[in-house]
Amino acid sequence: MSDYIINKPDDFELNETLECGQCFHFNKLDENDYVLTAFGHMLHIIQTEKEIVFYDTDEKLYMDLWRNYFDIDRNYGLIKERLLKKDEEFFETLISFIISQNKQIPHIKKIVADISAKYGDYAGEVKGVPMYTFPDVRKLAKAEVEDLKELKTGFRAPYIYDAVKCVGEGKISYDELIALDSEQGIEKMCQIKG
Repeated sequence: MSDYIINKPDDFELNETLECGQCFHFNKLDENDYVLTAFGHMLHIIQTEKEIVFYDTDEKLYMDLWRNYFDIDRNYGLIKERLLKKDEEFFETLISFIISQNKQIPHIKKIVADISAKYGDYAGEVKGVPMYTFPDVRKLAKAEVEDLKELKTGFRAPYIYDAVKCVGEGKISYDELIALDSEQGIEKMCQIKG
């Protein structure tokens, strides 16, 4: 079987697609070079600057399986554009990401809910379940490391504290991050401990 090659779609990055945390059954062979299995098939795939090569794949297999698997036809540029207009949830996303290290979803949800209940504002109740907004940086800045540990954040407490401080002091801001390319953005985010 020959290889099937397509032009790399705009805003598609193979490493980001496979290593986003939603897929785990693959091996990285080299930079942008992977092998994976899905739907009973093995695929060796590589991305170059301009192309994506599906090794040992014909057009039918690509059209029937891999095109949808990798969501090749989706306009990720448009999605990013919409998301980047203004992300009011940046701070909550940042803190939730730090909490998510080595945690399962129910525990992450519980910690986010507890932080919201202690430092956020009461938003109402549905069927006996009280809901609170996630605190903004000013409100969460009132929490010390020990306060965060009491909310079962564990070793993440100093990381959360540092992230709050970085955002509160303007060292990290959403508007600044969206103006950077991916590599610069990662470098900037690595200024946060943990």
